[in-house]
This record gives sequence, C-alpha cells and structure tokens, in this order.
Amino acid sequence: MKRTYMLFGMTLLFSLFLLAVNAWGASYISFYSTRTGQSDIYIIDTNGKNLRNLTNHPADDYCTTWAPDGRSFAFMSNRDGNEEIYIKKFNVAQAHRLTNHPELDHAPAWSPDGNWIAFVSKRTGESHIYKIDINGENLQRLTNQGGSSSPTWSPDGQSIAFKSIGNDGHGIFVMDADGKHPRQIINPRDVRGSLFTPAWSPDGKQIACAVAIERGIGIYIMDTDGQNPRLMSPPRTFSYNPAWSPDGKWIAYDAYDAEIANPWENPNVGKHIFIVSVEGGEPQQITQHPSGLNGCPAWVPGSFFSVSPTVDTQTTLWGRLKQAERMTK
Repeated sequence: MKRTYMLFGMTLLFSLFLLAVNAWGASYISFYSTRTGQSDIYIIDTNGKNLRNLTNHPADDYCTTWAPDGRSFAFMSNRDGNEEIYIKKFNVAQAHRLTNHPELDHAPAWSPDGNWIAFVSKRTGESHIYKIDINGENLQRLTNQGGSSSPTWSPDGQSIAFKSIGNDGHGIFVMDADGKHPRQIINPRDVRGSLFTPAWSPDGKQIACAVAIERGIGIYIMDTDGQNPRLMSPPRTFSYNPAWSPDGKWIAYDAYDAEIANPWENPNVGKHIFIVSVEGGEPQQITQHPSGLNGCPAWVPGSFFSVSPTVDTQTTLWGRLKQAERMTK
C-alpha cells in the first residue's frame, strides 16, 4: 500500500512537471486561416505543431489581439451580418459582440493595461481610430484626420501609433492614448516607400512595419523616428502584418507565395505565417497547409500558459494517474 501511494505521488509530481515544461517551454501564435473554406482563428506553436482551432464558426473570423493576461482575445467577425469586434475567452465556446454598428469595425488592438480595445471604423464615412472599454462602453473617437488605420499601443499604454494617409503618402503617426497631440514619427521618404501595419516593439524603441518597395512589400524594423531601417523579410515578396514576440527577439508576419508576382490577381495564391529573428537570418515558415490564406499573426502572451488546466488536460492527467495506480496494485 505504501508503495502504491509513493508511486502515485511520484506520478502526480512528474505529470505536473511535464505539464509545466510543456506550458512554459512553448510559444504560440494565433492567426486566421481559410484552410477549410471559411476563415477561423487558430493557434500554432513556433515549431509549426499543435494546431488548434479557437473559433470554429460558420462565419468568417479574422485578426486576433490578446488580453495581457492571455485568457481572452478580441477578433473581427461577420457572424451577425457585418464586421464587428468580438471578445472570446480562451476556453469558452461563446463569443460576445463588443461593437455594434452598420459600418465595418476591424483591426482591434488590446491595451497593455487590459482595459481598452482600439479599433478602426468608417462609421463617420471616413476611416478613423476609436477605442472602447472591454465592457463595450465609453466609445471614443481618437483621430480627426480620415484615412487612419492599424492602431498599435506603446508598451506603457500611454500612446498609440497608427498608419495615416498624409500629403507624403502612407506615414506612421503617434498620438496620446486619448487622441491628443498627434504627430508624424516616420515619413515615407525615410524608408523610400509607403508604410503599412506598424507594430511597436516591447521595449518601445523600434517600430516594425510593412513597406511598399520596388516589386514587393517587405517587413522592416526601424527606430521610432524612421532611422536605421532593416529589411527582415526576403526581397521581392509581399509580406504584411508584423508582430513582435513578447521578449522582443522575433518577428512574425504573413507573406504570399514567393513565386507569385501579383498575388491579388491570382485566386489560387497561398499565404503563410513566418517568423524571423530580429538579429537576422532565414525566416521560418510555420504554417504548411497546401491551400488557403493564413494571416494576421499575433503572439499569445506568456501568461496564457499559466491559466487553469482545461478539461482536456485535467482528464488526461487523471487518466495517467489512474493508470499508474492500477499498475502498482
């Protein structure tokens, strides 16, 4: 009997250790994929394994942003007839609608303090950036100049960078979190191309963004004043939507098939998720499905791995323990 309890206890500790190693040793990226004919939200680890569908809804779901605690994510969906912002807890089937307007609401970005979601809407006829609290209240329009899109919060939550169409082209601007003091920080002339989809680095010192260059769109990293730009994606590809890893060491992005000269005119084009080290090197493709589009990567917060065990993991753990108990009898 003592031997049984001892082995049971050892099995319990070992199983918990394995769960901890699996949790803290992995990094996950969420993205949308049309691999089944509709667009759903998935997560996958950075080795291209452990794919999981998070939404599995007959409507089209796109473009996730994660709460800082990793327990919830916001996304865009047309499940109620037009594109709105929704919030879904990781292990809860139902999502609840955050915005409700006939015009398109998209590009959600969760604030570092967890209280706000910035997003883009054309509810006034022009594209503006708004923010709303996570309860769907206190809606505020933040921009005065139309043509604003792609909000990204500074790590301290005090500012929002975004793309705006100015006299010089698609530049990167920054404003206070309440919309005050907007100013251009990166001019298209700084990088010799139009800029899209900015992403603020975790240390607040750099911006990653897509830059339209000759015969392609590339992912660049640069200082927040546009200086010292570095190309991270292969030249002459069509790459978009950079996302920094929480430790600031990697960039995830999506890119169309390299051999496609003009992806928008090819209905069979593929698009995949890649990661690349900020130190440089060859990007790694982490989605491999032969058909469909995979886009809008977002790193899942490290705190995601410390959430309470799911029903599946609890069942698996209990099954292993019961099996070990039977083996010792």
